[in-house]
Amino acid sequence: MEALLDIHRLSVEFNTARGRVHALRDVSISVPKGKVVGIVGESGSGKSTLVWAVMRLLAGNSIVADGKITFRGEDVLSFDESALREFRGESVSMVFQDPMTSQIPVLDYRRQMTDILYRRKGLSRQEKIRMAARFMNRVGIPDADDRLRHFPHQFSGGMRQRAGIAMALLMDPALLIADEPTTALDVTMEAQIIHLIREAQTDFGATVMVISHNLGLIAELCDKVVVMYAGEVVEQGDVKDIFFNAHHPYTQALLECDPSHDLKQERHFPTIPGDVPDLHGTPKGCVFAQRCRHASDICQYKRPGEYPIAGGHASDAHAARCHRYDPGGVWKELPKSETPKASTRIDVHVERDAPPLLEIKDLRVRFPVMGRVRALASGISDPHVDAVAGVSLAIRTGETLGLVGESGSGKTTLARAVLGLNRVHSGSIRFRKEELVGLPENTYKKMRRDIAMMFQDPVGSLSPRQTVGQLLSEPLIIHGERDLPLRDAAEKLCDMVSLPRNFLSRYPHELSGGQARRVGVARALALSPALVIADEPTAGLDVSVQGEVLNLMIELQALHGLSYLIISHNLPVIRQVSDILAIMYLGRIVEYGACSQVFEKPAHPYSEALVRGTPRPDPSRRRKLVSIEGEVPSLTNRPGGCEFHPRCPYATDRCRKEQPSPTRLVDGRTVLCHFPLAG
Repeated sequence: MEALLDIHRLSVEFNTARGRVHALRDVSISVPKGKVVGIVGESGSGKSTLVWAVMRLLAGNSIVADGKITFRGEDVLSFDESALREFRGESVSMVFQDPMTSQIPVLDYRRQMTDILYRRKGLSRQEKIRMAARFMNRVGIPDADDRLRHFPHQFSGGMRQRAGIAMALLMDPALLIADEPTTALDVTMEAQIIHLIREAQTDFGATVMVISHNLGLIAELCDKVVVMYAGEVVEQGDVKDIFFNAHHPYTQALLECDPSHDLKQERHFPTIPGDVPDLHGTPKGCVFAQRCRHASDICQYKRPGEYPIAGGHASDAHAARCHRYDPGGVWKELPKSETPKASTRIDVHVERDAPPLLEIKDLRVRFPVMGRVRALASGISDPHVDAVAGVSLAIRTGETLGLVGESGSGKTTLARAVLGLNRVHSGSIRFRKEELVGLPENTYKKMRRDIAMMFQDPVGSLSPRQTVGQLLSEPLIIHGERDLPLRDAAEKLCDMVSLPRNFLSRYPHELSGGQARRVGVARALALSPALVIADEPTAGLDVSVQGEVLNLMIELQALHGLSYLIISHNLPVIRQVSDILAIMYLGRIVEYGACSQVFEKPAHPYSEALVRGTPRPDPSRRRKLVSIEGEVPSLTNRPGGCEFHPRCPYATDRCRKEQPSPTRLVDGRTVLCHFPLAG
């Protein structure tokens, strides 16, 4: 096939205070015209560096040591400033990972989009505005004429990402690059963005490069897949070759680590032992040798070539950089006793007959949306919204409750209410039979010894001015624990979460995402709590690091009898770790019951949409339709009747007029629906 973009033997290095970093080494990738190419790999594999090199946006301390980047036969590395301006935006557009930081917060979308069209000299301002509105409509943003006057902070995360795609498509680019386009989005928004990119590629005839560590996204979207590790391409080929016939040990390990790959509840996640190597030096042998279960002697001292794999699905050659496929090589399998052994499932004891450790009944949390004077002037008698509206649930000792729902459904508000960080309007929260609602702050402080929190952003929740040792000692100091010397206590916590003791002198910015998450786990366990509330404990982590963190949490649960309230929109993870599942929508629990029952046969249409909306790492199971359309309604304008009816494919007139009452099913589940999908 004709290549629109051709990267040939590209090597990129960075000069740093610690020496030169060899970020990319001998990378060769061909991007066929009209196809979708996925770049996949762990953090530190060089995916983003590759994209910045293509866009000529590398930092000032970078050096392109070798290689060529050719776009439509022209050498991108030789472009002057004028050619670069034409290349960026006009020929190649980019959808960035975080739309909130890539879009200008002080300019409305009308100004931002018309500015992008500055090269269209023949268009008047009104024609540019109409064109911007047309593209906003094209990506599924309703009332585009009005929404163009809005600013980025007035859009939800999914809508900001849609607006970013609209801006990227405005100039009708030949190549669209999407860098982690669905990171931190809900499963329903993720599905909509996947379909949106696919439609854009079909309708505009664009070539697309997608960078992601989400294997389900890659399987859903891509025609060709490139697997990167430690700055090298280790395998590439047709999407079916990669997912059904992976040959490189790293690709095989990545696929095994994906929790959506296995639908059984094993309470154990496969991981890849070790870490991505330090790229300040160039490995003599295979870059994956230290973590590879098939490594032989030759892998330690000789760098493998890229060898073709016979029997591929398409004209794109399937190739892997591994000594096992060298037709003239001397690689041999190690004895089985020398290969790493996988850990096994861990069973956690749940005290089913004992009273609940945490019991919540009819909880309501309200927030004011305007002041009293303004409300009186506007004739509004109740200027509040119910972020949590009548929620009831229970957690027993040793039990894990998964709390699932889209952004804005009230999950974090509920968790903060349990911790006493949000004021409760009405209802009851009982912990070990003691009522928490209305407790004075000094009494609540004592309760927080037994209820710990793991925050969504592990680095952001750690003080940048404190070392790991100080951070681990802080909970002990706050609660007056002096029995054990602080240094000894910090070392004990490091051992508990398998973190080297020499990390105690490091600062948060010196930690990887997985290491920072381990520090967060250790801080949460410092006071030996009974209940841990984990808010998105795997957000933004690679699948292998995600598995390490979750295995650690399960091991500690079995060892210490912990109970977990895990908040997440990662349904494959929730399926593996939860005993009970609560699904929230607009502050209400719409389905509540055993996790296995909800996943096997969801009873609420919203639950069904979430379960079906999870992308699978299987390119033969691409979905034809998005499971759920639209966005979560505003709490200030709740729909009448059943609040899910505007997005429900099964809605009737009764659903539009009458609010449903909780229905108890024969299997013990509770569902908030007039017509449950399961009996």
